[in-house]
Amino acid sequence: MSRAKSRQNVEVCGDCGALDATWASVNKGILLCTQCCSIHRSLGRHISHVKSLLKSTWHPNQLNMVCTLNNNGANNIWEHALLENGSKLMKKKPNAKDPLSIKQEYIKAKHLHCAFAFRENYGDGLLSVENELGKQLHASVRTPNLETSFRLLALGADPNYFHDEKGSTPLHVATKSDQKLQVELLLVYGADPTCPDSQGKTAVDYAKQHLNNDLASRLIESQYEVTDIFSYYLALKKPDHSTGVHFYIPQTGFKSNGTSLSKLQKLNNHVFEELAMDVYDEVDRRETEAIWLSCADTTDLNDVPFLPVDNTLSTTRNQGRQKLARFSTPELKSLVYDILIDTQRRQMTADKGSMLQLRDVSVVDDDPLYDSVASDEDYAVVPDEEQKLEITNKESISLNNVSKTNQILEQLTKQLKNSDSTIMDLRAEVMKLRQCVRTLQNENFELKTRLSQSKLYSKVNGDSGFDSLEHISENQNSECESLPNGRVTEDVDMRQNRKNQRPSSMYETREGIGKVPYWHAMKNQLKQNEQIRPTTQSLYSSPHDRQTVLQCTEQITRTIQQLCKSIQEPDKEECVASAEKVKYSIVKLASHLPKETEAERVKLMLEVASRLQPECSALQMSEKKGDVKALDSHFSNIRDLAFHLAKFTKDIVTKYSSNQ
Repeated sequence: MSRAKSRQNVEVCGDCGALDATWASVNKGILLCTQCCSIHRSLGRHISHVKSLLKSTWHPNQLNMVCTLNNNGANNIWEHALLENGSKLMKKKPNAKDPLSIKQEYIKAKHLHCAFAFRENYGDGLLSVENELGKQLHASVRTPNLETSFRLLALGADPNYFHDEKGSTPLHVATKSDQKLQVELLLVYGADPTCPDSQGKTAVDYAKQHLNNDLASRLIESQYEVTDIFSYYLALKKPDHSTGVHFYIPQTGFKSNGTSLSKLQKLNNHVFEELAMDVYDEVDRRETEAIWLSCADTTDLNDVPFLPVDNTLSTTRNQGRQKLARFSTPELKSLVYDILIDTQRRQMTADKGSMLQLRDVSVVDDDPLYDSVASDEDYAVVPDEEQKLEITNKESISLNNVSKTNQILEQLTKQLKNSDSTIMDLRAEVMKLRQCVRTLQNENFELKTRLSQSKLYSKVNGDSGFDSLEHISENQNSECESLPNGRVTEDVDMRQNRKNQRPSSMYETREGIGKVPYWHAMKNQLKQNEQIRPTTQSLYSSPHDRQTVLQCTEQITRTIQQLCKSIQEPDKEECVASAEKVKYSIVKLASHLPKETEAERVKLMLEVASRLQPECSALQMSEKKGDVKALDSHFSNIRDLAFHLAKFTKDIVTKYSSNQ
């Protein structure tokens, strides 16, 4: 989502009229302020699906659809009774300054019970009403009149209604008419892109037929929305559907649980789909919670600790959905990984079954072979001759079996000999590889010895930014300089002369050069300190260490908020410095985390944080050049990176706060 578009479409809250509406309800078609959004989140995703206009990931068509509905008065459908009965009932609608309890009562009546929504009176039965609404929706989606289709869906029209005379669904009609916003609205309300029409074609087929590649890609993505979200939750990566690859399962960092996977494989498809949807809702709740906690104006509002109750589901399933909140982040990711594996297996099995069914249908011929008639010679054999023929046939069959057994034994013997020769060759290769490893170890030792004796700077040896020992020593020296006894370090003279030195990269400032001339000695000293530090079985040796980690995570959160504020200023002069502070906070946190359990998480956080500074520098260059397109791209990238760092930080806080 571009920054300019988000600012343009932010108007007022649809429930209380507040001016700062930074959230949106996708299925309600309205914008929300932070307080009203907290109430919508407590209702559940099945009632109101909320997303942040500034920090959530949006498809451009979906964002355009929500803004179009909001600008065209979609809120009037939900407040029809208030507008129709005059100004006396308008007092029921709260103002922006009303307390949260009054807003909660109004929002529940408006969105949960639909007390003020528009309702038409039909004299016929329910079936005729559904048919009438479905026919109207079928005719409306071919036009750009989005609010009419939204009103029909709010009244209860079926997005998958199959028109008997036309032989198609509303999604087929919207795709043929190239109405992208109508397609997005139908997908939000549950339209099935895999449903065929009377000719056996899906909406994707019609999009490809009209050479509408963007719409075809969007429809294909909607088919794999659940698995794409799971892949992005595990590895921050989605499959490229344009190449025909529809599943992405991370190859490193996760291991399948045999017991859990065997239980998943025993479930039938219906129960497995329900479990996948419940886990999808939990993943969406946690991601929205991470965005919610990263906002500064949400600290005083209540969180949503588990999935709200859905009255359309059974009590047992609602209890199971709420128990998903007890899963820690590694446990939930392990479950998501197993669901991805079993989903791919079920999809491959279904594809093979359909191919076999088509092949069997093409081969099977139910017509009897009346042309093959027995000759008279077949009936001229006497019973004695028939017995002889049976004996000879049995003997020939036994001889054939013996010959086949001998052939099989010969083949097995040849295979054993070939495998023995292959094993010998592999052993020889292993010996060669071991010799190469020894040689490389000796060379590596010699290189380390030479480097330890040289007086090279950290920037020349490839250590830069927050990953280098130079930056760690700088912060240690800065902390020593700020001691109350006023002690001055030996690096003061070096700071005075650093301005004459040239930076080694375009992202390096002159203030960061020449601070630590002997970084190898410092690295050896850090290694000795790590060896001297005692290792324990517990996560931390004392509560003081846990408190240090929590302070580091709090510092990361503050620096991320400063970064988000700095990139929104017109000049954007401090965004690079804010990115450096974020990475320094992560490096400081990494020094206090146990390597044996948090190495993978720290590696991911450092990889994400290392991308902030180049993006901020590129953002400054785009601002100076006036390149709006590049400015929006870099702004979106920085926002996504900050969101993932906030999510990782929240996971660490959740994990280690429970150990206190």
